[in-house]
Amino acid sequence: MEHKPVVIIGGGFAGVFTAKHLLSRRVPVVLISETNHFTFTPLLHEVATGALISHDATFEYEHFFHDKPFRFIRGRVTSIDREQKQVLIGDKKLGYDFLVIATGSVTNFYSVKGVEHAFVLKNIDDAIALKRAILTRAQDMDRHVSVSVVGGGPTGLELVFDIDRMLRALKKKDPQADYDLRLIHATDIFCRGGGDVVQKYISQALQKAGIDVLCGVSAQGVTPSEVQTTAGSFHSDVTIMCAGVKPNTDVFADTLLLDERGHIPVYQTLQSLQDPTIFALGDVISINNEPTPKLAQTAVREASILAENIARLRQSPDSQLKVYRPKVLGMLFSLGYGDGVGTIGPVIVKGFLAWYLWRTIYLFKTPGLSNKLRVAFSWTMDLFQGRNLTEF
Repeated sequence: MEHKPVVIIGGGFAGVFTAKHLLSRRVPVVLISETNHFTFTPLLHEVATGALISHDATFEYEHFFHDKPFRFIRGRVTSIDREQKQVLIGDKKLGYDFLVIATGSVTNFYSVKGVEHAFVLKNIDDAIALKRAILTRAQDMDRHVSVSVVGGGPTGLELVFDIDRMLRALKKKDPQADYDLRLIHATDIFCRGGGDVVQKYISQALQKAGIDVLCGVSAQGVTPSEVQTTAGSFHSDVTIMCAGVKPNTDVFADTLLLDERGHIPVYQTLQSLQDPTIFALGDVISINNEPTPKLAQTAVREASILAENIARLRQSPDSQLKVYRPKVLGMLFSLGYGDGVGTIGPVIVKGFLAWYLWRTIYLFKTPGLSNKLRVAFSWTMDLFQGRNLTEF
């Protein structure tokens, strides 16, 4: 029986690593994405603050899949026809035997008013826009910028520390430049996991950096010059929303069952509850009514199992399938250059070692040898040249 290529919707960690594992099993793949590149999202905060340039965090799909049975389609899927086994891309149709939904997540604004005045950090355009906004205010006639980061999870924490380092570098070059930096967090727990030791280390690092921290405070509104919170209003030239994410699944609401939070419920085989030919993984899924952790490591582990299950089903519809059991292997956070904290299994790591391991792990997750070398080179140049303080 002649099989159609596996169709993957979404080109983030979940989609790219699924494609990688399927292609290693000689299963043809069609990947559909709205951009022609994979964005290494864990490094976006370094692009936004000048440690890396945009080219270091984006990798063209065709470049690292060029010698495989791989096809890329640039476009947006508008719906799925489950009866005909087709996806609609605009007014075009594409048939499939097996479909993989890996559309990731979007920023959750939690009903905050005026979010059109806020910045987010989900793609390379966001990172460039954020960097330009900070530098524009920091280098204008007043030479002062006030920055507020809303959300003290991994993205918010890593971003606020790197913004601090970027603005310190700018102030070193231009002593007249000045800034206020604020972290607004709805609870008093940063980056859940690791226990009191990790929380204490993060709090001490924030205090050492001189970052103004508001814990137990929620954002309620944003204007071009202010952030309104449950603790009052604060002047803010640049406000960044990092409070959380939600599944990017609205387009599937008419054809697939979604839970109350927008996740696609799947079995442990990563097949949707409604259709065994439709698989899903990454930020979009829930298993037994529980969302899986929205982490790159989760998507990578799921991708291997999903690809193996599709390969088995292509060989025989009666094949026994592998199951995925959610498990976080560890969490590492960068707290600015040369500092970090987190866990690897039951072991807590801190300081330079944690930061070094954080960089090493993400370097090895970078797809393609040439891309790994490019990122490593940029990090090395940062040691000698300092931050790239151009707008791009």
